[in-house]
Amino acid sequence: MTHRDTVADFVRKGRELETAVLARAVSAHLDHRVLVDGDRTVVFA
Repeated sequence: MTHRDTVADFVRKGRELETAVLARAVSAHLDHRVLVDGDRTVVFA
């Protein structure tokens, strides 16, 4: 980020960061092969 970044640049960078963080979180859940959704549990074999 620089002082030359526009608002659109910051929005794009924020979305890219959110995507990366969400991907890491999903990966962590899948590494454990268990996904809990409310009262449902899915186990990946």
